[in-house]
Amino acid sequence: MVYRITAERDYLRADLFNRETAEEAREFFEAVADSASRYQRSCILISVHSSMAVFTVERSGFLTRFTSVGDDPAHKIALIADNQELDHSHEYLALLGRLHGINVRHFRDEPSALEWLKHGPAIERDARCSHG
Repeated sequence: MVYRITAERDYLRADLFNRETAEEAREFFEAVADSASRYQRSCILISVHSSMAVFTVERSGFLTRFTSVGDDPAHKIALIADNQELDHSHEYLALLGRLHGINVRHFRDEPSALEWLKHGPAIERDARCSHG
């Protein structure tokens, strides 16, 4: 597994490559959440490449690391994947995340994800991405 996390002007970009296990997903989500806090980014773009789909959301650590983020209406997480199986797992992850109060959506392409991060409404309210 390899990942790259960069603080862009208005969002945090997290690219993940070759993830195979839920444990690797947990390590990645911890690094993303820590970086979002460190760089004071309220919006996160997570792009997953050449990785196995993860349907064990609880073991992945996503809900644990990002449920507290859901308490802030300005926080948004956009998920994109490079294949259909990953896209289905992101759809499932986003559904469970929203049920836990996380403002997360999955997208089929990066331009749509960035548009939502920058201009799309938050859950039941309008929120914009910001940084400190």
